[in-house]
Amino acid sequence: MSDVHNEISGTVFGPVLQVGRVDSLTVVQPAAPVTPAGLPVDEGFVGRAAELAVLREFLAPGGERTALAVAGLAGVGKSALVIRAAHLAVGAGWFPGGVLFVDAQGYNEEQRLEADDALASLLRALDVPGEAIPEGQGDREALYRSQLAARPPVLVVVDNASSADQVLPLRPAGQAHRLVLTSRDNLPVPGARRIELDVLSAAEAVAVLEDAVRSVDPADDRITADPVAAGALAESCGFLPLALRILAHVVADRRGEDLARFAETITAAHDRLGELAYDDSVDVRTAFNESYARLPADQARMFRLAALHPGRTVTAATAAALGGVTLEGARALLVRLRRAHLMQSGVVVDEYRFHDLLRIYAAERCAAVDDEEVRRAAERALVEHYVSHVKGVHSHLDPGSVQREVFADRPAALAWFDGELHNLLPVLELAAHHGWHEDVRDVAHASFRYFDLRRSAEWVPVDELALASARALGDPAGEGRILNGLGSAHHRSRRFDEALRCFQAALELFRDLGSLRDQAHSLNNIASTYAMTGQVDEAIRNMEQSARAYRGAGDPDGEARCLANLGKVHNDAGEHARSIGYYRSALDLRRKVGDRDGEGACLNGLGVACDGLGRSEEAESHYLDALAVYRATGDRHSEGQVLDNLGGTLRGTGRFAEALHCHRQSLAICRDIGDVHGEGFALYNLGLALWSLGSTEEAVDHLRRAVQRADETDNPVIAEAARESVRQIEATRTAGRKWFRGWRRGR
Repeated sequence: MSDVHNEISGTVFGPVLQVGRVDSLTVVQPAAPVTPAGLPVDEGFVGRAAELAVLREFLAPGGERTALAVAGLAGVGKSALVIRAAHLAVGAGWFPGGVLFVDAQGYNEEQRLEADDALASLLRALDVPGEAIPEGQGDREALYRSQLAARPPVLVVVDNASSADQVLPLRPAGQAHRLVLTSRDNLPVPGARRIELDVLSAAEAVAVLEDAVRSVDPADDRITADPVAAGALAESCGFLPLALRILAHVVADRRGEDLARFAETITAAHDRLGELAYDDSVDVRTAFNESYARLPADQARMFRLAALHPGRTVTAATAAALGGVTLEGARALLVRLRRAHLMQSGVVVDEYRFHDLLRIYAAERCAAVDDEEVRRAAERALVEHYVSHVKGVHSHLDPGSVQREVFADRPAALAWFDGELHNLLPVLELAAHHGWHEDVRDVAHASFRYFDLRRSAEWVPVDELALASARALGDPAGEGRILNGLGSAHHRSRRFDEALRCFQAALELFRDLGSLRDQAHSLNNIASTYAMTGQVDEAIRNMEQSARAYRGAGDPDGEARCLANLGKVHNDAGEHARSIGYYRSALDLRRKVGDRDGEGACLNGLGVACDGLGRSEEAESHYLDALAVYRATGDRHSEGQVLDNLGGTLRGTGRFAEALHCHRQSLAICRDIGDVHGEGFALYNLGLALWSLGSTEEAVDHLRRAVQRADETDNPVIAEAARESVRQIEATRTAGRKWFRGWRRGR
């Protein structure tokens, strides 16, 4: 429970007046101070300390604002928050003129309280005789405000309003009085401060379950005894207070039932909304029904169709595809659904998401209202949207592409894919479910360059899904290309055995098909994998075969890739002079075909080779050129590599502070993109730079963390080098600084 109660506590209480509809008005008109019993009961409130603090500040005497709105989706706890704050404020003696409470019933069309009826009820509560209450709403407003003007501070609470016209006539005049309203919509109340209430945190949600279960039986300790099951129950409720309270009553009724088993039942329930109901109390589905029923037809349709998106978020563009409307039309509809708190804003502009339970509800409504043909057409349009946009990204990343589709430039293309990446796999699973295997295969193939650039975790599952689709289509060429992509994903994650199996399977398929260029690609991949596992002779043999095949196929881009790999193999073997020849040949080809990413890799390799030959100025120049390329193309993974390499060269020339800056940038990039393997290198080189500057304790700390990361990623070379550095630091703590060359990384 929040500690705000103690901050506002007091012993002086003013009169509390509660009003409802005229025919069921309850008026408390005490002659002497009483406790705030006229307000709805303040029960079972947990958490919301920050929001209570805002309300406390607003309700305290002397404030400048006179109105505050609490908005949020149905069942999020708006009324409970306001009622708690009102009780505390009255208890503190801040409203000696009383509290007027109005349940506007804004989302119940049959019982909705209009402003003129509410004013009549309020005037009666203020002791105005019935015969003195004017007929017209304007006259009632004037009399209401004059009555309040003659009283000490009064708090007016308007609960569950659905429109501003239910609220504005009830707003008191003067600085002393306060109006607090709750609504499922963001109502346009001029000058009103707003609190938009979100669901509870996971810890608060479990605390609500604990509080509600203990209120039934103080000895029922199942929530605290099994925090894992309690957390699962809270998550199944979407951390929504209404759902949590309902489920807590169900748990309390099943006193002897194992909580873990019950949590599994709820989580797996086909009708989870149906489970979140208790006897005749308001259930979650009914609460959502009231909000949905108020939507205009176009908003209701968008709400339903948006639930067909299988990903976590919906953008204006994907909503337009689903709804068959314009981008501006979709944007306007989503904004209105957001204002109604039936959808929530995402982390970027034009992005929205459902609360978990509202997604279930929207999907129910879609299944009930929209027929199979409508739903299938919407899903088809959604998949086509992703296919066209992924291909559009590919057109900006493929140096051989002439036509740039969909996006204005490369940064815009990458930004789209970055923002939609978390939705890609669910959309492809939807496509596969409907048998749209060509789309799955084509999207995976078009995603290769993006995945190779970003190294994202979605690469493997996307390609595995696409592999199944290619096989379902009976497409051996597509299967081979996806196998090459899947092998590359495993290779980047240092799962070299899996990578080699994929590449070799692809090679066999392409040999059967007689596709020389694809064979060259597979051979190059096989060679790179052999190189990473120390099988240098096998690597060189396969690379030479690959280069010949690329030349035979008339593919200069592939030949350049192969030559660059030969340069890396010779660099790794310490044959730096020979490596330079390969890299320069590859660089010329890269520049001819306009492959900026490949150009960066060649420049980085030249830097490593020159550094190995002691030509530090040339190495630094190549690294800086590579850095400029990678920053221009958005390849953060390679940017981190080059920064690490540049730092090593600077350290070798005694520019320790500049080196430290480079290594720290590299480490930050590795952590930002989740490159644990690269983090091991960066920590190692950073440790050496710190040692060079005399920061031995910090150096040892970074080197030990480098050992940990290297062990995690099966990189024994860096792990042992870092351990040896720690040993030498320990042995030479009093012998002055010592410089170590560190480690260079190729691509």
